[in-house]
Amino acid sequence: MYVLLDTLVRVSELVEFKRNNIDLKSGTIKLEGVETKTRVGRYVPLSSKTIRLLKEYLVETEDCDSEYAFLTYEGRKISTSTIRDDIALVGKIAGIKDKRVSPHTFRHTGALYYILNGGDPFSLQKILGHSHMNMVRRYVQMTDVDIKRQHNTYSPLNRVFGNK
Repeated sequence: MYVLLDTLVRVSELVEFKRNNIDLKSGTIKLEGVETKTRVGRYVPLSSKTIRLLKEYLVETEDCDSEYAFLTYEGRKISTSTIRDDIALVGKIAGIKDKRVSPHTFRHTGALYYILNGGDPFSLQKILGHSHMNMVRRYVQMTDVDIKRQHNTYSPLNRVFGNK
């Protein structure tokens, strides 16, 4: 779940992560073009927290002798349906009833928080792997409260009169 939210990848891309494409030193994961929806390869960055967790996980699973990063308890490549089911179960346990809880929800939520935390839409476009900005706009549907908070933080008047 950390990797999904941190990298903003599609669940179909996540299950295709290969151990040798994860570079913990540079903090990136290389997605091969054949493994992406758009058939264009890209690198996705990892936060330091995810790097630490992923490092532990990779050590735990290194004896499974698989080229894939994410595995079942039996040491086989995990399926997208298993991840979807697990995330839905976590949502149910958390008592979330009025929102869909899915891997794609993580992608949308992560994209919105990326922008709300000060990330720029152009780097977000690259991370998401979208060729057109109109798709990024769909991912970043802000509420009126989000827009008001952003405006209070980034209003041009803050620069003119100081942030008050």
